[in-house]
Amino acid sequence: MIDFPGQNGRASSTCDGRLARDGRAIAKGRYLFLRFVQNYRARFAVVAVCSILINILTFAGSLYMLLVYDSVLPSRSVPTLTGLFVMLVVIFLFQFAFEQIRSEALLGIANHLRSDLFRPVHYATINSTLRRGKGESDRLQPIRDLDQVHAFLSGMGPAAIIDLPWVLLFLIVLTALHWTLGLTALLGTLVLTALTLATNRRTESGTRDLTIATGRRSEASLTELRLAESAWAMGMQRRLIDKTCAWDGQLVQAQTGLSRTMSKLGGAGRLFRVFLQSVVLTVGALLVIDGDASGGVIIAASVLTGRALAPVDQAIANWRSFAAARSGWARLVALLAQFPQPEPRSVRLARPHGALELQDVWVAPPGSQLAVVAGASLQLRPGQALAVVGPSAAGKSSLAKTILGIWKPQRGDIRIDGATYDQWDADEIGGAFGYVAQQVELVEGTVAENIARFDPEATSDLVIAAARAAGLHDIILGLPDGYETRLGGGTFELSAGQRQRFGLARALYRDPHLVVLDEANSNLDAAGDEALARAIEGVKARGGMVVMITHRPATLGPVTHIALMQAGRIVDLDTRDAVLARLQGKPAQGGVPA
Repeated sequence: MIDFPGQNGRASSTCDGRLARDGRAIAKGRYLFLRFVQNYRARFAVVAVCSILINILTFAGSLYMLLVYDSVLPSRSVPTLTGLFVMLVVIFLFQFAFEQIRSEALLGIANHLRSDLFRPVHYATINSTLRRGKGESDRLQPIRDLDQVHAFLSGMGPAAIIDLPWVLLFLIVLTALHWTLGLTALLGTLVLTALTLATNRRTESGTRDLTIATGRRSEASLTELRLAESAWAMGMQRRLIDKTCAWDGQLVQAQTGLSRTMSKLGGAGRLFRVFLQSVVLTVGALLVIDGDASGGVIIAASVLTGRALAPVDQAIANWRSFAAARSGWARLVALLAQFPQPEPRSVRLARPHGALELQDVWVAPPGSQLAVVAGASLQLRPGQALAVVGPSAAGKSSLAKTILGIWKPQRGDIRIDGATYDQWDADEIGGAFGYVAQQVELVEGTVAENIARFDPEATSDLVIAAARAAGLHDIILGLPDGYETRLGGGTFELSAGQRQRFGLARALYRDPHLVVLDEANSNLDAAGDEALARAIEGVKARGGMVVMITHRPATLGPVTHIALMQAGRIVDLDTRDAVLARLQGKPAQGGVPA
């Protein structure tokens, strides 16, 4: 059972994602909504009770007017008027209290739903990016969808929709006063309903176009920031801004069209509701002239009509956010169905410590069917280091990502310790791997946090050991605040070579069994090359394994084996000296070319 947040509406911080674990059931479409209702049924009960009381108490204003006109004014009784007014004030205070309770309950549902879905949505977003290879804008869409759902649930939209069924009760009461009043209000309700349906149809396509344009504009803006230095240096800045302006123009066009639609239909709905009150007042006046109703009935019916149609008017006003939330919810359901969080394993394997084996592995980049690694097979044993060499676009980096499990093979088998990677939890097996990518990204935080991979259980000894293994300890001590120096966020910036050294230290944290280095020396100086070589020797000495992608022959000293790749295939795989001898066209003699 999910614990509900406190009365202040603050969400739980557990973010455990229990709403979204069963991917097969989510695929049925309605499962997530049913779990949503089930897990928050206590708060839904509060909302239901408060809605009943609020809508019943709404009759107080109309009843007060009816009594004043039909009882107080003819009798000229001040005590009666005073008593009725005091009762009205008390009722209004209760109505205000119930509205606040309902609002807090809806806010609690919105916040708790966001908390519960936050981790599953982010997990699915990351895995969707890894598997589909989407652009920057598409990567952020699920996060925006969750924001839209939360914004709608925490706003006025849900209350307006909840109050819609009560329109029928108000029509019944109007009919009880006189059938012509009920019929007039019913016809007006049908007109407003037609406006609501038109709003739904017109906003669906507009919301879809706006979502696409927003994503494309975001992607163009991120490209501007990513290439800011190069664009400035090569005179591309204005052209990149022009591309962003073009997408921004489409966004403004979509947003303007949607706003115009909502303004026209919303304005029409509000004006018609006011007009309908005047029509009801006119019908009531005719009834009084014919002697079929009293003056109090006229005023009460006019006010009651306005209150009856208020939820319809509010629903039209909030339809844009409702349409956005509904579209976002549908996309989230589909995403969570495709990328559900895995269940915790009942049997946990030990940390990998054995050989790495690839058998006939074929790999295509996410979102593509064209294989960039074709039929790769190799075996790497503890204490060995493999260098993968070859021309550009030979598939070396793709092979590295596949070995780490970042990319899934189209076919073939990858095992470590005889088990496939999916037999471990992702974080557990990831803790046994170290990786230095071509472009090292560091996270805003301290040097120690970045080296420790933001591990909450990190100790000083583990962090310092990783820094020493990368040859960074003395360099870190020379930073402004040592290991507490903050990186990113406009604070302390590192050079490309320093970033690679810090990436190496992070890769060596907790002595991973498998370390993959993808051009990890591309920005290193001689001292950095020496530190990298010592780090590789250290991994080999403790029984770990290293896979290194490299173009520089000077870095081959520590490796034991070389794999030569061409056009996605491993065309030669042997000991270092044997491969180098074949490449140089002479017998193997050991050593590394100068």
